[in-house]
Amino acid sequence: MSVLSDQDIARELAYGELDVSPVDLKEQLQPNSLDIRLNDEFSIFEYENKPINIKKGIKDTEYDNVTSDKFIIEPGEFVLADTIENFNIPDYLYGQIHGRSSIGRLGLEVHSTAGLVDSGYNGSITLELKNNNKRPITIYSGMRIGQIVFHELSSKCNNPYSAKHNKYQDQSGVVHSRINEEL
Repeated sequence: MSVLSDQDIARELAYGELDVSPVDLKEQLQPNSLDIRLNDEFSIFEYENKPINIKKGIKDTEYDNVTSDKFIIEPGEFVLADTIENFNIPDYLYGQIHGRSSIGRLGLEVHSTAGLVDSGYNGSITLELKNNNKRPITIYSGMRIGQIVFHELSSKCNNPYSAKHNKYQDQSGVVHSRINEEL
């Protein structure tokens, strides 16, 4: 397995099966990653002093969706957001989401655990934003919030994400946990 360089990413986007759109290579292409940009949809969990029941999932009444060109994340707040880009990952690549250092140095996490973008995945990416700073952080739609590193597999996978019904395939916009579909 190897990490794709800037020229590999550009070549894959031009001639390969990797599709990321919309994309501006002059702005987003880095030496070994592609910057991802923040869309304008945010989702905040309502505070209730009761546990989330994983078997029942999250109800629509338990969160607020906000569409805005800017959003303030309060200290300690957890917010779901999505990328402007839609991804179509071929069966010989996978991606890993990372935060940008300039964002991380403000105390903003871009993903808490879900940083893997499987081979065969198609759709936008839901980001798990967390403000670890003691001050609120204002973020803006269109800003470069993180980056995706593409890895080439040693061989094509036999069971890409697209090969069976997967709960996040073809997602668009902020998508909440669907773990209840597994139980």
